[in-house]
Amino acid sequence: MLSKFRAAAVKFKTFLFHQYGIPAARNEQISKRVLKRYLPARPVVIDCGAFDGADSLQLASSLNAKVYSFEAMPEIFAQLKKNVAGNNAVTCVPLALSNFNGKQSFYVSEGSSTASSSLLEPKEHLTDHPGTIFKKKIEVNAVTLDDWARENNIEKIDLLWLDMQGFELKMLKASPRILKTVTVIHTEVSTKETYEGVEVYSEYKSFLEANGFTAVIEAIPAGWDMGNVLFVRK
Repeated sequence: MLSKFRAAAVKFKTFLFHQYGIPAARNEQISKRVLKRYLPARPVVIDCGAFDGADSLQLASSLNAKVYSFEAMPEIFAQLKKNVAGNNAVTCVPLALSNFNGKQSFYVSEGSSTASSSLLEPKEHLTDHPGTIFKKKIEVNAVTLDDWARENNIEKIDLLWLDMQGFELKMLKASPRILKTVTVIHTEVSTKETYEGVEVYSEYKSFLEANGFTAVIEAIPAGWDMGNVLFVRK
């Protein structure tokens, strides 16, 4: 009887996740299916911290979207381009979105995670994730979202999909023009100073609320240093 109850509970949680984007208590993921209810038919999407392009391809397919995939790491950018080759809905951009234009230091993650690289120097991330190491620092080309959009004649962005390892809020503060056009933001958030100078979630949330957004899904498992949140313009 108990096993049947647990199976039913799992099935119900799976239903909630896929239909409404509501994650399980220990799940930091938010279903992409929920995005459709807030976006137009052919949205323009920025995927920043695109890594290998998995999210970019899913967003392009599930939302019928035009996706601009930003990845600053040269080796990973090469893999990103290879993975999305032939998909005209995804455009790869070898830049870091930042709060200024020019060269910027980038801390490269290795070991158990190659997806934790950041424009910020790691701090509590080192103790919370000891298997991830940061042996080297490189220089990458950075640009503000406002300037990039202006240079590429993009007047409106519908969805920001942000996985920037703590640099999300700094980037947004530097691009108020484009932020005013955004409808939905899916973003990673920090509950502690994972990287040097990162703004914790409460500060991030206050900024977005002051700019017309509300948090509709908070997928931040208890005790975790990071999670994901879906913001929608009111």
